[in-house]
Formats: sequence, structure tokens, C-alpha cells
Amino acid sequence: MAKFCDNGHQMEDSWADCPYCVKTGYQQVGSGGLDKTRLESAMPTGSCGQAAAPAFDPSKTVPLSIIRRAPVVGWLVALNGAHKGEDFRLREGKNSLGSAPGSDVALRDPAISAHHASLSYKDGEFFITDLDSTNGTFLNDGLAPVARVKLQDNDLVKLGETSLKFKCL
Repeated sequence: MAKFCDNGHQMEDSWADCPYCVKTGYQQVGSGGLDKTRLESAMPTGSCGQAAAPAFDPSKTVPLSIIRRAPVVGWLVALNGAHKGEDFRLREGKNSLGSAPGSDVALRDPAISAHHASLSYKDGEFFITDLDSTNGTFLNDGLAPVARVKLQDNDLVKLGETSLKFKCL
């Protein structure tokens, strides 16, 4: 005769726990078998309080609105510092740069503000805007910090002690 868990999943006779209930996060509460609680954690939030894309879990279906992202339109490539050799994808719209973990371009550099700058792409043009950072944002070999400036392919952007090469598609 077939063995079933309290949720109706068919199990092998040798199994003590139902692998389906364990996998989906259902727990048995009480002895009656009628009260069930679904274990869920709070949805992580990204910048601006929007829901961040959750880690991939093959047992759950994720709405396309969460996983669809704007197309990649360029890159920043770190030339020195802790991120030397790493590239950061830039997407259509606004990209945040800073030391905050939720930044689109998160850089580990103590001289970079949490919300240091933003880089935006619209109608084929890239602009970088300093967000009143402590140490400023510099372009190419300029000695004066920039407030907002249009970027060209191969420009050098300096935030704190980190130099980044800008590449557009």
C-alpha cells in the first residue's frame, strides 16, 4: 500500500520526512495535521526600496517582472584597487555607483561614498552625475571634480582611489 504525507504527497515507505514538504517550506504545526504554515522570508529590497531579484530557487516560479532587466548598454572596467580587472555592466536607465552593497556598481574603496555617483543612459547618451560625494568624481585626467558630464567611449572615471575605464556598446 502506498504511503502519503499529511499534505497528500506520495512517499516511499522508508522515508520519515516528505521531501516535497521540506523542499517547499511547509511545516506541520500541532498534532491534528490540519494547521500548516508556509515558511517565507521577507523579500530583499534593492535600491530605492524596490524588490531585489531573489537568489535562484528551482522549486519556486519567479514572476518575469522581477527577473527581466534593462538591456546592457556599456561597461565600467576597474583598472586598479580591490576590483582590478572586474567589469561592471551598465544598463539602460540609471545605474548607481558607490560603496553601498545595493549599488549597481558596488566598489570596496574607503574613499568612495555609499551613494557616490549615478551613471545614466538615455537616447544613446551617457551621463555621469556626482551625488555630492565626499571626495568627488573625476573624468580623464581632470584636476577638478565634475558635477554632471557626458561620457564618451574610453573615458576614464575616477571615484576615490579607483579608476574605471568606460566602454559603451
